[in-house]
Amino acid sequence: MHCLYLFGMAQENMLSGQVNDSLGNPIALAHVMVFNSNTFVVGTVTDTDGGFTIASLEQGSYVLKIIAIGYEDFVQEFAHEENLIDFGSISLKTTAIELNGVALIARKKLYEKHGNSLIINVEQNVASAGGSVLELLSNTAGVSVNQQNGALSLNNQGKIAIMINGKPSRVDGQALISLLKSMPASNIKNLEVFNNPPSKYEANGSGGMINIVTKSKSNDGQGGSISLNSGYGKGEKTGISVNIHSNQGKIDWYGSYAFNRNRTPEEWKLQSEFNSPLSQKKVVANSLRKPIINAHNYLVGTEFSLFKNTNVGINLSGYNSKWDMIAFDKVIRNGGTDNTETINIDTKEANEWGHIGVNMLLEQSLGDQHALTFEYAHLYYNFNNPSTYDTQEQMDFFEILKITPITFNVFNLDYKVGLSEKVKVEFGAKTTSSNFTNTIEASSNDGNVSNIDDELSSTTRMDEQIQGIYASFEFQLGEKTRFTSGLRFEHTSSKLDINDTDTILNRTYDNFFPSLTLDHQLNDVHRFQFNYGRRINRPTFDNLAPYILFLGPEALYAGNTNLQPSLVHKIGAEWRWAGKYISLEYLIEKDAIVEFQPRLSTNGEQYIFKAENMDKRNMLSISMGVPFSITPWWQTETSFIYQYETLQFNFQEVEFNRSKGSLRANSSQQFSISAKTKLELSGYYQSSTLFGISTFGARGSLNVGVQQQLKKNHGNVKLSLSNVFASDNWKINTINEQPFINTLETYFPESRILTFTYTKNFGGSTKTPKYIGNSADDEKQRVQ
Repeated sequence: MHCLYLFGMAQENMLSGQVNDSLGNPIALAHVMVFNSNTFVVGTVTDTDGGFTIASLEQGSYVLKIIAIGYEDFVQEFAHEENLIDFGSISLKTTAIELNGVALIARKKLYEKHGNSLIINVEQNVASAGGSVLELLSNTAGVSVNQQNGALSLNNQGKIAIMINGKPSRVDGQALISLLKSMPASNIKNLEVFNNPPSKYEANGSGGMINIVTKSKSNDGQGGSISLNSGYGKGEKTGISVNIHSNQGKIDWYGSYAFNRNRTPEEWKLQSEFNSPLSQKKVVANSLRKPIINAHNYLVGTEFSLFKNTNVGINLSGYNSKWDMIAFDKVIRNGGTDNTETINIDTKEANEWGHIGVNMLLEQSLGDQHALTFEYAHLYYNFNNPSTYDTQEQMDFFEILKITPITFNVFNLDYKVGLSEKVKVEFGAKTTSSNFTNTIEASSNDGNVSNIDDELSSTTRMDEQIQGIYASFEFQLGEKTRFTSGLRFEHTSSKLDINDTDTILNRTYDNFFPSLTLDHQLNDVHRFQFNYGRRINRPTFDNLAPYILFLGPEALYAGNTNLQPSLVHKIGAEWRWAGKYISLEYLIEKDAIVEFQPRLSTNGEQYIFKAENMDKRNMLSISMGVPFSITPWWQTETSFIYQYETLQFNFQEVEFNRSKGSLRANSSQQFSISAKTKLELSGYYQSSTLFGISTFGARGSLNVGVQQQLKKNHGNVKLSLSNVFASDNWKINTINEQPFINTLETYFPESRILTFTYTKNFGGSTKTPKYIGNSADDEKQRVQ
């Protein structure tokens, strides 16, 4: 309609234009006014697409002024001498406006595309309030979590790296899960998803990198924030987080503490069939679990200016997360119509992670365009994982004790230089040394005698060194084109000693990891980007430090010390316009690591689940984001991703060639009930996907939330209900004739969790210290 009207009025004296926010999203109902010597002449408001037209304006000199709540005023002088003036796309900057003592701030989009990253404004997400950062990643960023070993993957593209405030985290597996569960979502400002991370960071993680940004501003003064939450699903939840800071003068200090307690009943089930000359039976193992999680997360640090151009930072951080579980397992064996046996097992398991780390930084400014940074970190982790299995009817008792201390020492040196306004260079080096000793003692007791199981017991020691150097370049090629490239080289050597025997695995490998991004602004609205990167997926310490878990006598979950790293090439292109985007990406992966693939034991009596290398994995991904405004009070944001995956591998002497297409959709519907009240419906749907020789079933969830801003700056409250239809469940099915494997794993987490969250800022805004994370955090990606 706007275009037809514009064409019809083209011969009259008319103004036209398009009003957008900084991301290209249209701004409806903005006031457009024309003045002549401070005298109002004519005005209008923008339509739902942000467009405006003003007709019958005499020739002369004027001032165009555009006003919208939550945005800075736009003012521009112009001379009207022709029949038609088209201002094109006019971008308004976000601001805050005081009205009768109440600050009205323009609502940000939930999803924003910036350069090589996707920004998820968590503060705008109401339906996921009150949970942990782990739940937040799953609900908003497309992150899937393997509940068995804690592996994180992004949009089915493989392992992801996690950053906190711009610094990669060094924990992985269950340690990373414990860390993310100990962080409340109410303390998070936004998530930044990098598909092609810069060369500065370690190349580990084919799925890319997610930067978790905590709530922060750099205002001077003293202040902080406090958040309280309480909820109930099938078990009670409670938590508190506090942040404080003081940044007056030359010395800044900061601290934070968070506590979460969560009783979260869940159900695991495994149906398996055995068909071999040694064993023919069907087994159903059902585990009703009642875990209780208590997690503490803390940080304290200081920053100060040692000299005029020299800054020093030091912090102490850590967490303790304990997962205590009592499970009631029922195993039903059916060897025929007249041969059914039932076994009841009482299982107790503890999963406790303790961590403490010291991080130090020295930053030297060498002029306006030069900066040198040195960092050192010492990180210590301890994992204690005892478990017992008591079959009271048979008087059998089985116990597994596992202890794994892990130590890191990390040195990092970075240098930044601006050669000119259009050329920036950064290069540096890092060395990381790590070691762990993993001790497992498995024993059984038939009521009379206790016996050590030498086959399952082991002591494993690992020493690893990773040295890396990198260089990255950024060129501004004209006003509309930016080119970024980088090259990273990593040398890795590791020694794995098993059971103090001659079984020693020595691995040494060198790799180059190039990356490049070409970004071109086609016009005021449209932008095109091309990128390429090479990444690596290293085996996690979950697998390299062997562990043993049972789901009944016929199912064993274990690590795999023989895993090799996988190498990944990613190439992609993206087109963005008016807040929307379409992207295309192709992934090629060699020796892809796929978690928990089932295989029959040698005697045919047991299924063993462990990670395996797949020879080749290719994936084509097409994704798009479609935010739009239905009315001024109803905003909708939806993203889709279609993927076609192929797998080629040899598994137990059988060649496999598998392929499958899948679709994932994320959607958020936000309704502004009033200036201080907001309602949100959000959810996702993921169709079935390949999982090595298995197939991961379809799943999804719907979440509801409401937010109320309290009067007189007394904070805000959020009430949310997650997984309303109890549909966010796992189903992993494996059916093969050769080799014969027939298993169905199902996992039902706690659903319909109602959570109440209260958040209040006090004093100045919460400060994010520059050194809250550190370059040493890269190794946290592999802990355990």
